[in-house]
Amino acid sequence: VPQESLSSADFQRMTQANVGTVRFGLSRESVEPADNQFNFLPTDDLVGDIAAAGIRPLPNVSGGPGFGNPNDRVLPVGSAEDQAQWQEFLRVAAERYGPGGEYWTNPSLFPAQHPGAQPMPVETWQIWNEQNGPKHAVKPNPRKYAKLVKISHTAITSEAPNAEIVLGGMFGTPKGKGGIKAWTFLKGLYKSKGVKKAFDGVAIHPYSPDLQGIVKQIKRVRAVLKKKKDRSAGVWLTELGWGSSKKGRLGVGTKKQAKLLKKSFKVLLQRRGNWKIRGVLWYTWRDAPSAAAPCDWCITAGLLGQSGFEPKPAFKQYVRFTGGS
Repeated sequence: VPQESLSSADFQRMTQANVGTVRFGLSRESVEPADNQFNFLPTDDLVGDIAAAGIRPLPNVSGGPGFGNPNDRVLPVGSAEDQAQWQEFLRVAAERYGPGGEYWTNPSLFPAQHPGAQPMPVETWQIWNEQNGPKHAVKPNPRKYAKLVKISHTAITSEAPNAEIVLGGMFGTPKGKGGIKAWTFLKGLYKSKGVKKAFDGVAIHPYSPDLQGIVKQIKRVRAVLKKKKDRSAGVWLTELGWGSSKKGRLGVGTKKQAKLLKKSFKVLLQRRGNWKIRGVLWYTWRDAPSAAAPCDWCITAGLLGQSGFEPKPAFKQYVRFTGGS
């Protein structure tokens, strides 16, 4: 999960490191600056570069339109018009980036931008981000989020019938007034009729100072899936990480960052069958300037230093699991 724009050197290094998936934000605001006027060109560049590097793109879709005065934390389910416009955005995106989509088949797009490269269409779509916390949703509400998931599933699968729909990554115990624990939010979600058929996987951001906290969060989520008779649902860890400095809540230092990566990845591999782990994404690829980092420890959460040319001990552990270099 990158924090900043990726360079050609980043993609080259990702290929060498055998990165399998890059998760990126696909906000409605960024592609629909005016009503019914879509501009996917900047997203084309990113998706094309990811695919040309042999990596699967994973869009995290969220946000409001780029016109009017939208609040991008408000789920677009307040009115029939809000829902219809959100669905239109998703249909256009799925038609463009899904299997057989316009971006991959139009000779002037991916084939021209990356001659000879193999298309890597979007197969998995993640709906919103940390919807159980006040940072990304005004007054987190499982019922409203369930509605969003259902209408999103309908829109995406109308263009990409085999698409995998994944819930937005839930922070285990979100901070801030109104936050709802991930497993409690998930229980509330299942109270909405028909929602079980609208998603294939649950995503969590199980940040914790130690491995035990991660294991506990996964078990709590899997317990809900078992109780709701949805054991086939996969679990994605769409953010997982620590900082290599000792600043901030999850700043643990260079050596411990590498140690925790090794221990957590090892456990997740060992239990991937029982827990139905579908994917694990490290947050983040490389360090960010302090002004660009969204949290106190995120500044040094990268596998690489800020320049992208400084592999940390955590990077060396990472490539041992991926088989890269």
